[in-house]
Amino acid sequence: MRVLAGICAAGSSTRMGFDKLAAPLPPATTPRDTCLTRACAASAHLDQCVILPAPDHPYYAARKALIGTAPSRCVSGPFSKSLKALASAAYGYDGLLIQLADMPHITREHVAVLTNMFEKHRGEAIVRASNREGRAGHPVLFPSQCFGAFEALDGDIGAHAIIARYPLKQVVLSGDAATFDLDTPAAWEAFRPSAAQT
Repeated sequence: MRVLAGICAAGSSTRMGFDKLAAPLPPATTPRDTCLTRACAASAHLDQCVILPAPDHPYYAARKALIGTAPSRCVSGPFSKSLKALASAAYGYDGLLIQLADMPHITREHVAVLTNMFEKHRGEAIVRASNREGRAGHPVLFPSQCFGAFEALDGDIGAHAIIARYPLKQVVLSGDAATFDLDTPAAWEAFRPSAAQT
C-alpha cells in the first residue's frame, strides 16, 4: 500500500525562543542532527511531504536547507492548515502518516511498525502510536477514506475529531518514543541522544 509521510514542521517554536527544529540537538551533536533531520530520516523509505512555514518566516531558510530536495509545502496559520495541506497532498495514496517534527525518538523502525499494522488491516483503520502505558501519541496513520474529513478541521486542536469517527488500532512503541516531544526549554535541556528508543 502507498503511504505518504507528512512531516509537520511549520511551527514557530514560541515556547523555546529559538528554532528547535533546525538547531543541533544537545548536548554536542553534529550540525545536521536536528529534530527535523531525524523526522525526515525516520520516514525516508516513504514518499514525503514536509510542511514548512511561509518563505518570509525567520525559520524558513534553515528548515528548507535541512530538507534539501524533499517535497514541501508552505503554510502559515494554525495547525489545522498543515493537516489540510497534507491531506490534499496525499490524494492518490492509500494512507497519510502524520509525523510531528519535534519528536526525536521516532525511528524508521517505529514507522515500519505503523505501516505494517496499516497493511495488516488493509488500510481500513487509523493506526496510532502509543506508549507502553497506553497513552496515545504520534505518528498517526490515516487511511484514504479520512482525507476528505480534514477539510472541516479548524484551529490548533489537531485531528482528534477524525480519529474519534473511524476505526482505530493502537500500536505500542518502545519507551516513550510515541509521546516524547521537545516542547519546552526544560525538555530540551534534559534531552540526551543516548536516550533515543529503537
